[in-house]
Amino acid sequence: MAGKELHVITNGKCTWTEIGQTAVQIHPFVTAIHIREKAKSPDEVFIGMQHLLALGVPTVKLYVNGLPAVAEALRLGGLHLPGSSPPRQEMARIVVPRIGFSVHSAEEAALREAEGADYVLFGHIYETASKPGLAARGLEKLAETAARVRVPVLAIGGMTPSRVPEVLAAGAAGIAVMSGIWEAEDPLATIQTYHQALEHKGVMP
Repeated sequence: MAGKELHVITNGKCTWTEIGQTAVQIHPFVTAIHIREKAKSPDEVFIGMQHLLALGVPTVKLYVNGLPAVAEALRLGGLHLPGSSPPRQEMARIVVPRIGFSVHSAEEAALREAEGADYVLFGHIYETASKPGLAARGLEKLAETAARVRVPVLAIGGMTPSRVPEVLAAGAAGIAVMSGIWEAEDPLATIQTYHQALEHKGVMP
């Protein structure tokens, strides 16, 4: 997908059937669909991702969180790792087109970039129900992080279409969305609205 990046991350609350139904609809409008299913075993994730591939979701758009072996075995488009992961140099043997890390500061982002990260996920930017009681990091910290590194910085946390312009203005190369898609009544219409906001073709009031 040309332009700004749009990543969608599963929330651990959907069945594989539900994930598949949504993924088939939204994949033309996104950069990546992250399968983040902490409660499922690696074998369950492997089988579930095979199901998504069989439905026609492009391999290059499927990322898996925290499971290098699954990413390699299925030749997925990306592997996303938590901030607590070891340096990428220690995982040099992993052959995946893109490897990204979650970061929470400009310093962490710079460290991961130096290690060879292809992108970083920074947040949470706004207050969000998925992070109750934790203060949002805000646009100022996002801008500081984006100015510190050259790799794409993707903003996550409380992302709505109406917030996209200010997030991009702060230097983000795109956004990541969780509940905004998986809990939407119409995931296709919703992802199109995010996509249009990112491409400056339509901004929600």
